[in-house]
Amino acid sequence: MMRRFWMWARYWCVLVALGMCVDRSCCGPATAAAAEKDARGQTVHFIQAEHTHLTGSSQSGGTAVWAYSGTATWDVIVRPAIYRLFLRVRAGYAADHESGVRGKTAYRVTVDGRPVQLRLVPDTLLYGSDESNWAWIVGDVGKLGQGPHSLVFSAAWHFARWDAFALTADPVYLPPREPPLGRETERDLSLLTGEQTKWFQGFSVWPGEVAANCPPTAQPRIATSVETIALTACRNQHAAAVVNVTNWLESPLLFRVSRDDEQRPPEAVPVLPAAAVTLRHAVPLPAPRKEALADALPRLDDAGLMLLPPGETRQLWVAVETGGLTPGRYSTHLRIQPLNAPGRCTSQRLEVEVQILNVSLPARHPLDVFVCEYDINRPGMKADLSSHYVNWLHNCLIPHPASTNPDFSSLDDAMARELKYPGARSVFFEQWHFRTDDAWQQPAHRASWIAGIRCWARHVHKDRGLGYDAFTLHIYDEVSGGGVDTFLRARELVREADPKVRVTMTVTPQISLDEVQRLDRGVDVWCPHMELYEVNPEVIAFLRKTGKPVVPYYCAENKRYWPAQMYRRWAWKLYEQRTAGLFMWTWLSRDAWQGRSWDGGMVFAGNGGIVPSRRWELMRMGLEDWLLLDLARQAGHGEQVDELVARVLEQPESAATMRDARGALIRLLSCP
Repeated sequence: MMRRFWMWARYWCVLVALGMCVDRSCCGPATAAAAEKDARGQTVHFIQAEHTHLTGSSQSGGTAVWAYSGTATWDVIVRPAIYRLFLRVRAGYAADHESGVRGKTAYRVTVDGRPVQLRLVPDTLLYGSDESNWAWIVGDVGKLGQGPHSLVFSAAWHFARWDAFALTADPVYLPPREPPLGRETERDLSLLTGEQTKWFQGFSVWPGEVAANCPPTAQPRIATSVETIALTACRNQHAAAVVNVTNWLESPLLFRVSRDDEQRPPEAVPVLPAAAVTLRHAVPLPAPRKEALADALPRLDDAGLMLLPPGETRQLWVAVETGGLTPGRYSTHLRIQPLNAPGRCTSQRLEVEVQILNVSLPARHPLDVFVCEYDINRPGMKADLSSHYVNWLHNCLIPHPASTNPDFSSLDDAMARELKYPGARSVFFEQWHFRTDDAWQQPAHRASWIAGIRCWARHVHKDRGLGYDAFTLHIYDEVSGGGVDTFLRARELVREADPKVRVTMTVTPQISLDEVQRLDRGVDVWCPHMELYEVNPEVIAFLRKTGKPVVPYYCAENKRYWPAQMYRRWAWKLYEQRTAGLFMWTWLSRDAWQGRSWDGGMVFAGNGGIVPSRRWELMRMGLEDWLLLDLARQAGHGEQVDELVARVLEQPESAATMRDARGALIRLLSCP
């Protein structure tokens, strides 16, 4: 692929000119216009000294480079030919204008490690001042093969300066005596083999999959970098496009990733607003007996820095929130800049094209969405939960029913805080008192327990103003066997305290149909484990037949090791089953950064905030797919919706099938 790096040469610049042998009708110094013409035809290459790779003490001073006993390296791609090398250098100083260029000169150069003898080019001395004292020197390089070649410049004079280099295969070529010298030219990567491209670029930027893990060992099929990625989204949607970045070098690369939209042509589409774009990177974490999982998605820091170990790959996320955007096309450019790479490994520019369709997703979700966050109160929690459609909030602060003077202050504080979250509409109360204290089973204590439960229900309904349809109570979890009768006895106390209080029950994959039928008289909201849809459809059929809300759940069975695609597909299954919601255990659990083999958390604890996981983002994308399915059905496309859902569920691991189905939904909704 051809990469263009056009830049006007400054007054003092470094010039690398590659000219193929051509016949000329006249001989003499090449003009700047001729040099630029050759550059456009890919026969001359220019580079400024400050753009070479400087080592040791060498440093830029103005637009030229002071040697200071250091070196400058330029890696250049050529076609096969016999070449000469020109250097525009500091010739001397006030007392002796030619001291640095007499004889074999004070300048040294090697080409691919082979030294080249240099000599002064007659009539090129140009003296302006002690520091503006220039001349061209030249050396015969000989034959170079097609591909990359390394030119390393040094000097025996501590105060030497490099200003311009020219490498040419034209036997009569002479560079201009003084500026302007032309423009820098494109690097023709098509002249390189795959391995040479890896070495020359240093890193590759290649398309990634939102739903696919990106372990450190991932590598692209070809080394050529992608220059554009695109995504299509609706309004009020959280979308993302991803690329993978592979470091081909044997040393770590420190990148700075930044938006680069300052110079855009007048005809360019509008720039994505800063608030609409979040840059994240996927951090691979240890996974016992499995490849590392790039699951955590922290934001890039304020400097946009990303460290990439040698030979490894990382994934860069470009998250786009479309809530404030009108329909149309937008774009932004990212500059991926290696800060510590050899000079040949230049910045790569990636364009992100975004099309916003004239289809708006609802801001609130019809499903009840519960993630069992317990009573955590962390910075960033409000924004994270509400932006992921969580609307059924957890509260585990019910005082003991036998308390003579129950204190509801903690319960009230948590309830008041979470019900202010955008979209919040109900509370999932959970208490363990029935499970940890069997006093309720003793006749002497029965009345006090009933009175305590009644006091709680009255407080929530009367004092706090929650309707009975805006809260539920969870007293036992995943019962079976003898636990069914224990639950039913406890349930009778709740019913006697307040018959309008709705009680939930989680139903495990191991439960029998008989046990579920017995539970029916005590359950108001069913929460069946998703495995039941596969292993026990009879139980699911019974639950649906009861006419009560069904809110399926997943629990902590090593969820981080399930295919990431599953988290998005889940909402499609829920749509097929017409469930009332979803229940995920849990939002934040333990220290997931350690790569625990048993971890149900959907997010990671950040330093003062929340770090989402790939799974968490995909679950939200699935909920947005659900909204598209619902909109399409409401628009009269029910038959097509059912066909698309069936197709996706028949190919559960196919991201392409799901992508095609979403595209079909958008086309249905976009048609007048």
